[in-house]
Amino acid sequence: MGAASAERQRVELALEGMTCASCATRIDRKLNAVQGVTASVNFATERAAVEYDPALVGIDELLGAVGAVGYRAEVGAAREEAHGAPRALARRLVVSATLAIPLAAISMVPAL
Repeated sequence: MGAASAERQRVELALEGMTCASCATRIDRKLNAVQGVTASVNFATERAAVEYDPALVGIDELLGAVGAVGYRAEVGAAREEAHGAPRALARRLVVSATLAIPLAAISMVPAL
């Protein structure tokens, strides 16, 4: 049992196209149906933590299993670099601060 667990590898998949918890469950079932795979899908973060046996299955098969149920998956770090996550977060910060400051001022000063 110790030798089998030493051979297992872990990868995090970034998922696209999920719109509800049912979507996450569908992906989870499909990944866990693949021989040698143990997966856990998180709908909120749109990620899947997958442990697999590289002797039985490869990353291409994992991505194909997700694609077979109608969703798209990429290896976690590749998606963040490709989509410019820091730039998107900075834009969200600016927009939210721009809207929050006047709201806070109005709620703090009753005369406004």
